[in-house]
Amino acid sequence: MKLSDVAGIACHNKGHVDRTEGRVSNRGLFHIRGRLNVRASVLASVVLACGLSACGGDDSDPLQKYREQTVEWTACDPSILGVSNAAIDELWATVGDRLKCGYVKAPLDWSNTERGDVVMAVMRLAAGTPEKKHGSLVFNPGGPGADGLGLATSLLTAFSNSNPENPQGALQLRLLNEYDMIGFSPRGTGASTRFQCATNELERTLVTNAVEWDTPENIANSNYNGRKIAEACLKNPIAPYINTDATVRDVDLLRGLLGDEKLNYLGYSYGTWLGAWYASLFPEKVGRMVLDSSLDFSATLEQGVFLGQPPARQRLLDDVLAPYAVRHADYFQLGNTEAEVRGIMPSLSPRVQQVLATPLSGLGYIRTNADRYLDTIFAARSLDVLLGLAPDPADMEAVDEALDQHVFDSSNPQRNTALRETADSLLKQYAGTWVSPSPTSISMSSSASVLVAVHCNDTPATTDLTVWENLLRGLAPRFPMFFSSLLEVHACSFWGGPKVSKPAITPMKDLNVLLVQSQYDSATGTEGANALFQQLPKAHRVFVNNDFQHGVYPYTDSCVDPLVTGYLLGDSLTQREKICAGHPLKQDAPTPEGKAKAANSPEVPASQPPVYKDPERARELIEEFKRGLIPPQFKP
Repeated sequence: MKLSDVAGIACHNKGHVDRTEGRVSNRGLFHIRGRLNVRASVLASVVLACGLSACGGDDSDPLQKYREQTVEWTACDPSILGVSNAAIDELWATVGDRLKCGYVKAPLDWSNTERGDVVMAVMRLAAGTPEKKHGSLVFNPGGPGADGLGLATSLLTAFSNSNPENPQGALQLRLLNEYDMIGFSPRGTGASTRFQCATNELERTLVTNAVEWDTPENIANSNYNGRKIAEACLKNPIAPYINTDATVRDVDLLRGLLGDEKLNYLGYSYGTWLGAWYASLFPEKVGRMVLDSSLDFSATLEQGVFLGQPPARQRLLDDVLAPYAVRHADYFQLGNTEAEVRGIMPSLSPRVQQVLATPLSGLGYIRTNADRYLDTIFAARSLDVLLGLAPDPADMEAVDEALDQHVFDSSNPQRNTALRETADSLLKQYAGTWVSPSPTSISMSSSASVLVAVHCNDTPATTDLTVWENLLRGLAPRFPMFFSSLLEVHACSFWGGPKVSKPAITPMKDLNVLLVQSQYDSATGTEGANALFQQLPKAHRVFVNNDFQHGVYPYTDSCVDPLVTGYLLGDSLTQREKICAGHPLKQDAPTPEGKAKAANSPEVPASQPPVYKDPERARELIEEFKRGLIPPQFKP
């Protein structure tokens, strides 16, 4: 490496910069990596070279044009979020000129600007009281692959209903008034430069139930699909640059263009991985950082997601929802013991098990879906019975007619209708999977494409196919309804390895970040969240007992919300960890007041006005916000 090359690294972004060769910080520290060996005299020359070239100042710096660009903030196109509804129209009419949109140019390859640019779409909701502004608060909803452009406005719609006469409501209004709220589409997604994996080759049908999956033909089909998806992605020339390292540098560029010395950040799910990567790369630039529903940054994404989610989802079923069904056995009609409830899924035909697995995984993201989760099991059991009674199970018209005539719950007409609708939806999935499948070309959405690229580019994955098969054989009998994600998303085995080097978490250990977690989160399980927390001695955590909400904040309570909102506004946290009580599930609340709390209406002393002027409307808006955190493949 030439001295000029090292000087270029030192000048990069006037702060921490990682390469596989080495890392230089503006605090004069140089950490040796790989095979690079630089003496102190060379480092002194680097510093001198940086000073002579006016780091970040003259034309010799290829990143100067990005750091000095002017973001043109203009009125947002009403369709910029890809949806149009009354709530959005109402919001934009209310905030008026405070809401602006803009585009930021960033290098496609942060180590070689000659490869071209990407464009990042940004939405800014200006602080209501600019004279009190703390800076900007940047949001990320996770994924990877989720579009976070409208996330800040979604939180606004909930908190704008806060009651200024209530102390907690006033605090929430301060958050809206004292920060510019920033949403953005990460590279590859939404309104930014999009990334997509597509090819003409047809995807092969997979058997993903625990009874029938392990055959040479099915394994060959999974390998074929994984290889073709990897090839389709890698044919896209920007594939190597869809990774967390590049997105983190995009975010740091955005921070500077917003005029902020520090990044204030609220990230959910994969957004915690993104935040941890930023904090490990640029620790001196971290302001207030909330990581909600965390992945273990010291692990690989394969370990945290594909191997971590099946046990978390099984624990939710076994330890939360099966006992809930037993406590209200007359209502759910799934059995009088936990063993009976847990035994329903293995008793179903393998084909019905397969169409049930995805809905259960999706419904496990949001606590208010608990009743729907159990009702979906009830509907699947009914469908299985009707398929077994049909003279020809492939005669979908006859089975559909039997469903129309079937009585699911004679004591509750409203629930009976809902159960029939759920069974009908499962029947459609059954027909498309087993009766009249229609193979299609491999063509993934930008969200799904980015998810694959980030997983494969960020960290190593299992490439030995024998080891991969044995991983599946270990998962299937223990987590039969939830093991198949590794079977279905198999591209990283054929990717060729990660394209970036994940930074060590060490620089993050001195930071006062705030973690938020629920006990039974089925997407980012407590094992990984606990591991991250234990590695960060200066961090604090808000932990919600006896709940499974993925994406906790805002929780609409008097424990989680004031702590997180106050932290973002600069409050000091005195406890290393605060344990908050989870909301009761719907059927556990015996009184109207209890049911209101179960529906996420915060409890307040009788002497105080409510936190929200319209608690029911606030509940609806917060649920809509939480639904935005669910991965697209699990949305209805």
